[in-house]
Amino acid sequence: MELGGYANKVAWVDLSAGKVDFKPIAEDDARKYIGGRGLGVKYVFDNGPKVDPLSPDNILCFMNGPLTGSEANMSGRMAIVTKSPLTGTVTDSHHGGWSAARLRWSGYDGLVFKGKAAKPTYVYIHDGQFELLDASEVWGKGVHDTVKHFKNKYGEKDLTVITIGQAGENQVKFACWVNENDRASGRGGTGAVGGSKNLKAIVIKAEKAIVKASDRDAWKPAHDRALKNIMAEENITSPRKGGLSVYGTNVLMNITNSIGALPTKNSQVTSYGENAEKISGEYINANLLVDNPTCHACPVACKKEVEVKDGPYKGLRMESVEYEPAWSVGANCGNNDARLVAKMIDLSNDFGFDAIEIGHPISIWMEASEKGYTNGDGKIAWGDADGMTNAAAMIAKREGLGNVMADGAEATAKHFGHPELAMTVKGQGIPLTIRAA
Repeated sequence: MELGGYANKVAWVDLSAGKVDFKPIAEDDARKYIGGRGLGVKYVFDNGPKVDPLSPDNILCFMNGPLTGSEANMSGRMAIVTKSPLTGTVTDSHHGGWSAARLRWSGYDGLVFKGKAAKPTYVYIHDGQFELLDASEVWGKGVHDTVKHFKNKYGEKDLTVITIGQAGENQVKFACWVNENDRASGRGGTGAVGGSKNLKAIVIKAEKAIVKASDRDAWKPAHDRALKNIMAEENITSPRKGGLSVYGTNVLMNITNSIGALPTKNSQVTSYGENAEKISGEYINANLLVDNPTCHACPVACKKEVEVKDGPYKGLRMESVEYEPAWSVGANCGNNDARLVAKMIDLSNDFGFDAIEIGHPISIWMEASEKGYTNGDGKIAWGDADGMTNAAAMIAKREGLGNVMADGAEATAKHFGHPELAMTVKGQGIPLTIRAA
Protein backbone atom coordinates (compact mmCIF):
# COMPACT_ATOMS: atom_id res chain seq x y z
CA MET A 1 0.00 0.00 0.00
CA GLU A 2 1.43 3.36 -1.03
CA LEU A 3 -0.83 5.42 1.20
CA GLY A 4 1.18 6.93 4.06
CA GLY A 5 0.49 6.98 7.78
CA TYR A 6 -0.32 3.32 8.24
CA ALA A 7 1.99 0.56 9.41
CA ASN A 8 -0.01 -1.54 6.91
CA LYS A 9 -0.24 -4.46 9.31
CA VAL A 10 -3.28 -5.82 11.16
CA ALA A 11 -3.15 -8.93 13.34
CA TRP A 12 -6.16 -11.17 12.63
CA VAL A 13 -6.40 -13.54 15.60
CA ASP A 14 -8.36 -16.79 15.61
CA LEU A 15 -8.73 -17.43 19.33
CA SER A 16 -10.42 -20.80 18.80
CA ALA A 17 -7.43 -22.12 16.87
CA GLY A 18 -4.82 -20.09 18.76
CA LYS A 19 -3.45 -18.69 15.50
CA VAL A 20 -2.70 -15.24 14.14
CA ASP A 21 -2.35 -13.97 10.58
CA PHE A 22 -0.73 -10.64 9.80
CA LYS A 23 -2.42 -8.91 6.89
CA PRO A 24 -2.00 -5.57 5.13
CA ILE A 25 -4.84 -3.06 4.81
CA ALA A 26 -6.39 -2.93 1.38
CA GLU A 27 -5.57 0.53 0.00
CA ASP A 28 -9.14 1.04 -1.18
CA ASP A 29 -10.37 0.40 2.38
CA ALA A 30 -7.75 2.72 3.85
CA ARG A 31 -8.87 5.54 1.55
CA LYS A 32 -12.62 5.02 1.99
CA TYR A 33 -12.70 4.23 5.71
CA ILE A 34 -10.10 6.52 7.22
CA GLY A 35 -8.96 5.82 10.74
CA GLY A 36 -9.64 3.32 13.49
CA ARG A 37 -13.39 3.86 13.61
CA GLY A 38 -13.81 3.66 9.84
CA LEU A 39 -11.80 0.50 9.32
CA GLY A 40 -13.19 -1.16 12.44
CA VAL A 41 -16.80 -0.53 11.40
CA LYS A 42 -16.02 -1.79 7.88
CA TYR A 43 -14.61 -5.04 9.28
CA VAL A 44 -17.57 -5.55 11.64
CA PHE A 45 -20.05 -4.82 8.84
CA ASP A 46 -18.30 -7.26 6.51
CA ASN A 47 -18.46 -9.90 9.26
CA GLY A 48 -22.26 -9.80 9.04
CA PRO A 49 -25.09 -7.90 10.75
CA LYS A 50 -26.86 -11.05 12.00
CA VAL A 51 -23.99 -12.29 14.15
CA ASP A 52 -24.79 -12.89 17.84
CA PRO A 53 -22.64 -10.28 19.67
CA LEU A 54 -21.59 -12.77 22.37
CA SER A 55 -20.92 -15.68 20.02
CA PRO A 56 -17.47 -16.76 18.78
CA ASP A 57 -18.48 -15.50 15.32
CA ASN A 58 -18.49 -11.86 16.39
CA ILE A 59 -15.25 -9.94 15.84
CA LEU A 60 -13.59 -7.52 18.25
CA CYS A 61 -11.36 -4.85 16.73
CA PHE A 62 -8.72 -2.67 18.41
CA MET A 63 -7.93 -0.08 15.74
CA ASN A 64 -5.64 2.91 15.18
CA GLY A 65 -5.75 5.69 12.61
CA PRO A 66 -3.02 6.99 10.28
CA LEU A 67 -1.94 9.76 12.70
CA THR A 68 -1.71 7.51 15.76
CA GLY A 69 1.73 7.48 17.32
CA SER A 70 2.81 10.54 15.35
CA GLU A 71 3.58 14.09 16.39
CA ALA A 72 0.01 15.14 15.61
CA ASN A 73 -1.54 16.68 18.68
CA MET A 74 -4.49 14.89 20.29
CA SER A 75 -3.97 11.81 18.11
CA GLY A 76 -3.46 9.23 20.87
CA ARG A 77 -6.82 7.51 20.56
CA MET A 78 -7.72 3.87 20.02
CA ALA A 79 -11.12 2.73 18.69
CA ILE A 80 -12.55 -0.57 19.94
CA VAL A 81 -15.20 -1.73 17.48
CA THR A 82 -17.56 -4.69 17.61
CA LYS A 83 -21.23 -5.65 17.46
CA SER A 84 -22.78 -4.48 20.71
CA PRO A 85 -24.48 -6.92 23.10
CA LEU A 86 -26.33 -3.93 24.62
CA THR A 87 -27.79 -2.41 21.45
CA GLY A 88 -27.50 -5.18 18.86
CA THR A 89 -25.78 -2.88 16.40
CA VAL A 90 -22.21 -1.83 15.67
CA THR A 91 -20.49 0.08 18.45
CA ASP A 92 -17.22 1.98 18.41
CA SER A 93 -15.73 3.11 21.69
CA HIS A 94 -12.57 5.13 22.13
CA HIS A 95 -9.97 5.62 24.83
CA GLY A 96 -6.93 7.81 25.35
CA GLY A 97 -3.74 7.22 27.24
CA TRP A 98 -0.72 5.63 25.57
CA SER A 99 -2.01 2.26 24.38
CA ALA A 100 -2.83 3.40 20.84
CA ALA A 101 0.58 4.97 20.34
CA ARG A 102 2.36 1.92 21.73
CA LEU A 103 0.43 -0.39 19.45
CA ARG A 104 1.53 1.74 16.49
CA TRP A 105 5.13 1.84 17.73
CA SER A 106 4.95 -1.96 17.82
CA GLY A 107 4.20 -1.90 14.11
CA TYR A 108 0.43 -2.52 14.09
CA ASP A 109 -2.58 -0.60 12.84
CA GLY A 110 -4.95 -2.92 14.65
CA LEU A 111 -5.84 -6.23 16.22
CA VAL A 112 -8.95 -8.18 15.18
CA PHE A 113 -10.15 -11.11 17.29
CA LYS A 114 -12.60 -13.85 16.35
CA GLY A 115 -13.55 -17.16 17.94
CA LYS A 116 -13.24 -18.12 21.59
CA ALA A 117 -10.14 -19.23 23.43
CA ALA A 118 -10.31 -22.57 25.23
CA LYS A 119 -9.07 -20.91 28.42
CA PRO A 120 -8.46 -17.36 29.66
CA THR A 121 -5.96 -15.74 27.32
CA TYR A 122 -3.99 -12.52 26.94
CA VAL A 123 -1.91 -11.06 24.15
CA TYR A 124 1.65 -9.92 24.79
CA ILE A 125 3.22 -7.74 22.10
CA HIS A 126 6.92 -6.95 22.54
CA ASP A 127 10.16 -6.72 20.59
CA GLY A 128 8.43 -7.65 17.34
CA GLN A 129 6.79 -10.67 18.96
CA PHE A 130 3.07 -11.44 19.18
CA GLU A 131 2.17 -14.06 21.77
CA LEU A 132 -1.09 -15.63 22.98
CA LEU A 133 -0.55 -16.60 26.62
CA ASP A 134 -2.47 -18.13 29.51
CA ALA A 135 -4.35 -15.54 31.58
CA SER A 136 -5.74 -17.95 34.19
CA GLU A 137 -3.79 -16.31 37.01
CA VAL A 138 -5.52 -12.95 36.43
CA TRP A 139 -8.99 -14.25 35.48
CA GLY A 140 -11.34 -13.12 38.22
CA LYS A 141 -9.21 -10.10 39.11
CA GLY A 142 -10.28 -6.50 38.75
CA VAL A 143 -8.65 -4.05 36.37
CA HIS A 144 -6.36 -2.49 38.97
CA ASP A 145 -4.94 -5.81 40.18
CA THR A 146 -4.57 -7.06 36.60
CA VAL A 147 -2.60 -3.96 35.60
CA LYS A 148 -0.44 -4.32 38.71
CA HIS A 149 0.18 -8.00 37.92
CA PHE A 150 1.49 -7.32 34.42
CA LYS A 151 3.57 -4.35 35.53
CA ASN A 152 5.23 -6.59 38.10
CA LYS A 153 5.72 -9.28 35.46
CA TYR A 154 7.03 -7.16 32.59
CA GLY A 155 8.16 -3.92 34.23
CA GLU A 156 6.40 -0.56 34.22
CA LYS A 157 8.63 1.14 31.65
CA ASP A 158 7.03 1.52 28.20
CA LEU A 159 4.17 -0.80 29.17
CA THR A 160 0.44 -0.52 28.49
CA VAL A 161 -2.19 -2.93 29.77
CA ILE A 162 -5.68 -2.94 28.23
CA THR A 163 -7.91 -5.29 30.19
CA ILE A 164 -11.39 -6.30 31.26
CA GLY A 165 -12.48 -6.75 34.87
CA GLN A 166 -15.03 -9.05 36.44
CA ALA A 167 -17.86 -7.28 34.58
CA GLY A 168 -16.41 -8.25 31.22
CA GLU A 169 -15.76 -11.81 32.35
CA ASN A 170 -19.39 -12.08 33.47
CA GLN A 171 -20.59 -10.49 30.22
CA VAL A 172 -22.29 -7.49 31.78
CA LYS A 173 -23.78 -5.89 28.69
CA PHE A 174 -22.13 -2.51 29.33
CA ALA A 175 -18.74 -3.89 30.36
CA CYS A 176 -15.77 -2.13 28.82
CA TRP A 177 -12.05 -2.33 28.22
CA VAL A 178 -9.87 -0.19 30.49
CA ASN A 179 -6.26 0.78 29.94
CA GLU A 180 -3.81 2.31 32.41
CA ASN A 181 -6.36 1.82 35.21
CA ASP A 182 -8.70 4.71 34.38
CA ARG A 183 -8.93 5.19 30.59
CA ALA A 184 -12.04 3.33 29.51
CA SER A 185 -13.62 2.40 26.21
CA GLY A 186 -17.08 2.61 27.65
CA ARG A 187 -20.51 2.35 26.01
CA GLY A 188 -21.81 -0.61 24.05
CA GLY A 189 -20.39 -3.58 25.95
CA THR A 190 -17.05 -4.10 24.21
CA GLY A 191 -15.72 -5.70 27.42
CA ALA A 192 -18.55 -8.24 27.43
CA VAL A 193 -17.48 -9.33 23.95
CA GLY A 194 -13.95 -9.77 25.29
CA GLY A 195 -15.26 -11.88 28.15
CA SER A 196 -17.30 -14.03 25.78
CA LYS A 197 -14.06 -14.81 23.94
CA ASN A 198 -12.06 -15.57 27.13
CA LEU A 199 -9.82 -12.65 26.17
CA LYS A 200 -8.62 -10.96 29.35
CA ALA A 201 -5.98 -8.44 28.30
CA ILE A 202 -3.78 -6.87 25.64
CA VAL A 203 -0.31 -6.14 27.02
CA ILE A 204 1.97 -3.98 24.89
CA LYS A 205 5.59 -3.13 25.65
CA ALA A 206 7.04 -0.64 23.18
CA GLU A 207 9.61 2.12 23.32
CA LYS A 208 8.68 5.49 21.91
CA ALA A 209 9.16 5.54 18.14
CA ILE A 210 7.36 8.66 16.94
CA VAL A 211 5.92 8.28 13.44
CA LYS A 212 7.41 11.07 11.29
CA ALA A 213 5.75 12.79 8.38
CA SER A 214 7.41 11.99 5.06
CA ASP A 215 6.93 15.55 3.78
CA ARG A 216 8.26 17.69 6.61
CA ASP A 217 7.84 20.92 4.65
CA ALA A 218 4.10 20.35 4.31
CA TRP A 219 3.71 18.88 7.79
CA LYS A 220 5.17 21.70 9.85
CA PRO A 221 2.83 24.56 8.84
CA ALA A 222 -0.23 22.27 9.09
CA HIS A 223 0.85 21.12 12.55
CA ASP A 224 1.60 24.68 13.65
CA ARG A 225 -1.87 25.84 12.57
CA ALA A 226 -3.57 23.07 14.50
CA LEU A 227 -1.46 23.68 17.60
CA LYS A 228 -2.16 27.42 17.44
CA ASN A 229 -5.90 26.71 17.57
CA ILE A 230 -5.51 24.36 20.52
CA MET A 231 -3.32 26.81 22.43
CA ALA A 232 -5.40 29.94 21.77
CA GLU A 233 -6.37 31.58 25.07
CA GLU A 234 -9.98 32.07 24.01
CA ASN A 235 -10.49 28.34 23.40
CA ILE A 236 -11.51 25.83 26.07
CA THR A 237 -8.53 23.68 25.05
CA SER A 238 -5.93 26.32 25.99
CA PRO A 239 -3.47 24.51 28.32
CA ARG A 240 -3.90 25.57 31.97
CA LYS A 241 -6.23 28.39 30.88
CA GLY A 242 -9.22 27.01 28.97
CA GLY A 243 -12.12 25.46 30.84
CA LEU A 244 -11.48 21.96 29.46
CA SER A 245 -7.86 22.07 30.53
CA VAL A 246 -8.43 23.61 33.98
CA TYR A 247 -11.58 21.74 35.03
CA GLY A 248 -11.73 18.78 32.65
CA THR A 249 -14.93 17.75 30.90
CA ASN A 250 -16.78 18.29 34.18
CA VAL A 251 -16.68 22.01 33.45
CA LEU A 252 -20.04 21.21 31.83
CA MET A 253 -21.82 20.32 35.08
CA ASN A 254 -22.70 23.87 36.17
CA ILE A 255 -23.31 24.95 32.59
CA THR A 256 -25.86 22.24 31.78
CA ASN A 257 -27.51 22.71 35.15
CA SER A 258 -27.87 26.46 34.64
CA ILE A 259 -29.75 26.03 31.36
CA GLY A 260 -32.04 23.32 32.71
CA ALA A 261 -30.46 20.47 30.77
CA LEU A 262 -29.01 18.32 33.57
CA PRO A 263 -31.11 15.14 33.89
CA THR A 264 -31.64 14.48 37.60
CA LYS A 265 -33.10 11.60 39.65
CA ASN A 266 -33.48 9.19 36.75
CA SER A 267 -34.13 12.10 34.41
CA GLN A 268 -37.39 12.99 36.15
CA VAL A 269 -36.33 16.63 36.19
CA THR A 270 -33.66 18.61 34.34
CA SER A 271 -31.92 20.58 37.05
CA TYR A 272 -30.09 19.62 40.24
CA GLY A 273 -30.28 23.12 41.68
CA GLU A 274 -27.49 24.15 44.06
CA ASN A 275 -26.40 20.51 44.41
CA ALA A 276 -24.83 20.52 40.93
CA GLU A 277 -22.00 22.76 42.10
CA LYS A 278 -21.01 20.16 44.72
CA ILE A 279 -20.10 17.63 42.01
CA SER A 280 -18.83 20.12 39.41
CA GLY A 281 -15.41 20.51 37.85
CA GLU A 282 -14.95 23.73 39.79
CA TYR A 283 -15.57 21.92 43.10
CA ILE A 284 -13.24 19.06 42.14
CA ASN A 285 -10.53 21.53 41.17
CA ALA A 286 -10.77 23.36 44.49
CA ASN A 287 -11.12 20.36 46.80
CA LEU A 288 -9.85 17.08 45.34
CA LEU A 289 -7.48 17.76 42.43
CA VAL A 290 -3.88 16.51 42.85
CA ASP A 291 -2.53 16.13 39.31
CA ASN A 292 -3.17 16.84 35.61
CA PRO A 293 -1.98 13.78 33.64
CA THR A 294 -2.27 13.73 29.88
CA CYS A 295 -2.36 11.36 26.92
CA HIS A 296 0.08 10.86 24.06
CA ALA A 297 0.66 14.06 22.06
CA CYS A 298 -1.97 16.07 23.96
CA PRO A 299 -1.16 19.44 25.58
CA VAL A 300 -4.68 19.95 26.97
CA ALA A 301 -4.48 17.55 29.93
CA CYS A 302 -8.24 17.32 30.50
CA LYS A 303 -7.83 14.26 32.74
CA LYS A 304 -8.08 15.22 36.39
CA GLU A 305 -6.44 13.00 38.99
CA VAL A 306 -8.10 13.34 42.37
CA GLU A 307 -7.44 12.18 45.91
CA VAL A 308 -10.02 11.84 48.66
CA LYS A 309 -8.51 13.16 51.87
CA ASP A 310 -11.31 12.56 54.35
CA GLY A 311 -14.39 10.46 54.99
CA PRO A 312 -15.02 6.76 54.29
CA TYR A 313 -13.06 6.82 51.00
CA LYS A 314 -9.99 8.56 52.42
CA GLY A 315 -6.87 7.63 50.46
CA LEU A 316 -8.71 6.91 47.20
CA ARG A 317 -6.69 8.27 44.30
CA MET A 318 -8.11 7.92 40.83
CA GLU A 319 -8.60 9.53 37.44
CA SER A 320 -10.90 11.13 36.58
CA VAL A 321 -14.19 12.72 37.60
CA GLU A 322 -15.45 13.54 34.13
CA TYR A 323 -18.77 15.15 33.30
CA GLU A 324 -20.80 12.24 31.95
CA PRO A 325 -20.05 9.70 34.71
CA ALA A 326 -20.24 12.47 37.34
CA TRP A 327 -23.72 13.24 36.02
CA SER A 328 -24.73 9.58 35.84
CA VAL A 329 -23.70 8.52 39.37
CA GLY A 330 -24.17 12.06 40.71
CA ALA A 331 -27.21 14.11 39.71
CA ASN A 332 -29.05 11.24 38.05
CA CYS A 333 -28.76 9.17 41.24
CA GLY A 334 -29.61 12.09 43.52
CA ASN A 335 -26.03 12.10 44.82
CA ASN A 336 -24.32 15.41 45.59
CA ASP A 337 -21.20 13.94 47.24
CA ALA A 338 -18.16 14.38 44.97
CA ARG A 339 -16.25 11.80 47.00
CA LEU A 340 -18.92 9.18 46.39
CA VAL A 341 -18.90 10.14 42.71
CA ALA A 342 -15.13 9.47 42.64
CA LYS A 343 -15.61 6.16 44.45
CA MET A 344 -18.30 5.00 42.02
CA ILE A 345 -16.20 5.90 38.98
CA ASP A 346 -13.20 4.10 40.48
CA LEU A 347 -15.33 1.01 41.17
CA SER A 348 -16.61 1.16 37.60
CA ASN A 349 -13.07 1.28 36.25
CA ASP A 350 -11.93 -1.57 38.51
CA PHE A 351 -14.90 -3.85 37.80
CA GLY A 352 -14.59 -2.81 34.16
CA PHE A 353 -17.97 -1.43 33.25
CA ASP A 354 -19.09 1.84 31.75
CA ALA A 355 -19.20 4.56 34.42
CA ILE A 356 -21.86 6.42 32.42
CA GLU A 357 -24.19 3.49 31.88
CA ILE A 358 -24.03 2.26 35.50
CA GLY A 359 -26.06 5.22 36.76
CA HIS A 360 -29.06 4.29 34.61
CA PRO A 361 -30.08 0.93 36.15
CA ILE A 362 -29.19 2.19 39.62
CA SER A 363 -31.31 5.35 39.24
CA ILE A 364 -34.18 3.26 37.86
CA TRP A 365 -33.98 1.08 40.98
CA MET A 366 -34.02 4.28 43.07
CA GLU A 367 -37.14 5.62 41.37
CA ALA A 368 -38.81 2.21 41.60
CA SER A 369 -38.00 2.21 45.33
CA GLU A 370 -39.44 5.68 45.75
CA LYS A 371 -42.67 4.72 43.97
CA GLY A 372 -43.11 1.29 45.57
CA TYR A 373 -42.46 -0.81 42.49
CA THR A 374 -39.71 -3.07 43.87
CA ASN A 375 -41.86 -6.08 44.88
CA GLY A 376 -39.37 -7.66 47.28
CA ASP A 377 -36.19 -6.73 45.44
CA GLY A 378 -35.12 -4.40 48.24
CA LYS A 379 -35.01 -0.63 48.17
CA ILE A 380 -32.34 1.96 47.58
CA ALA A 381 -32.73 5.67 48.35
CA TRP A 382 -31.51 8.58 46.26
CA GLY A 383 -27.83 9.18 47.01
CA ASP A 384 -27.50 6.06 49.21
CA ALA A 385 -23.72 5.56 49.32
CA ASP A 386 -23.70 1.98 50.62
CA GLY A 387 -26.56 1.06 48.31
CA MET A 388 -24.75 2.43 45.26
CA THR A 389 -21.41 0.77 45.97
CA ASN A 390 -23.13 -2.53 46.78
CA ALA A 391 -25.15 -2.28 43.56
CA ALA A 392 -21.93 -1.86 41.56
CA ALA A 393 -20.57 -5.12 42.99
CA MET A 394 -23.88 -6.92 42.43
CA ILE A 395 -23.88 -5.87 38.78
CA ALA A 396 -20.25 -6.82 38.14
CA LYS A 397 -20.79 -10.26 39.67
CA ARG A 398 -24.36 -10.67 38.32
CA GLU A 399 -25.66 -11.40 41.82
CA GLY A 400 -29.33 -11.03 42.78
CA LEU A 401 -30.96 -7.99 41.23
CA GLY A 402 -27.55 -7.18 39.77
CA ASN A 403 -28.09 -9.97 37.25
CA VAL A 404 -31.01 -8.01 35.81
CA MET A 405 -29.31 -4.62 36.06
CA ALA A 406 -26.29 -6.05 34.21
CA ASP A 407 -28.45 -6.22 31.08
CA GLY A 408 -29.00 -2.45 31.13
CA ALA A 409 -31.62 0.19 31.80
CA GLU A 410 -34.45 -1.19 29.68
CA ALA A 411 -34.14 -4.65 31.21
CA THR A 412 -34.15 -3.13 34.69
CA ALA A 413 -37.23 -1.01 34.01
CA LYS A 414 -39.10 -3.99 32.55
CA HIS A 415 -38.16 -6.09 35.57
CA PHE A 416 -39.97 -3.63 37.82
CA GLY A 417 -42.99 -3.77 35.54
CA HIS A 418 -42.66 -0.14 34.49
CA PRO A 419 -40.79 0.21 31.18
CA GLU A 420 -41.40 3.97 31.29
CA LEU A 421 -38.77 4.20 34.05
CA ALA A 422 -36.19 3.98 31.27
CA MET A 423 -37.49 7.24 29.79
CA THR A 424 -37.81 10.74 31.18
CA VAL A 425 -41.24 12.29 30.70
CA LYS A 426 -40.95 15.51 32.68
CA GLY A 427 -38.92 18.69 32.31
CA GLN A 428 -38.38 22.03 33.96
CA GLY A 429 -39.15 24.92 31.68
CA ILE A 430 -37.99 23.24 28.46
CA PRO A 431 -39.30 20.17 26.64
CA LEU A 432 -36.61 17.54 27.07
CA THR A 433 -36.87 13.84 26.38
CA ILE A 434 -33.82 11.72 27.11
CA ARG A 435 -33.40 7.98 26.75
CA ALA A 436 -31.92 6.44 29.85
CA ALA A 437 -29.87 3.91 27.93
